[in-house]
Amino acid sequence: MQILRKMDVVAICFFTLLAISLVFIFMFTDGRDGIFAEVFADGALVLTIDIEQSEGEKFEVLSSNGINKVLVEGGAVRMIYANCPDQYCVRMGAISNVFRTITCLPNRVVIEIVNRP
Repeated sequence: MQILRKMDVVAICFFTLLAISLVFIFMFTDGRDGIFAEVFADGALVLTIDIEQSEGEKFEVLSSNGINKVLVEGGAVRMIYANCPDQYCVRMGAISNVFRTITCLPNRVVIEIVNRP
């Protein structure tokens, strides 16, 4: 009885190389072409922030469930205030790379870093 056939070995090698390649791509690229933070409240885009041009600015985000305050500094964005009880979004710290998000579930506010040319 043959456990692995030739095509099984080829498929395993292919997917292993693909996974390793993706890891290296995400490790060595910081995704910093045109960096913007998109702020969503109640599922709708309410604010787009150019992180590099908005140094030191504070923004207030109103949702149906509460208030959040966002600060841009050091090429990153972070939540500095939320009137939610758990404060997870405030403790998440600053984000500056693509594929990173800050989420305030009780207030239904999300900040996502995106690339724009």
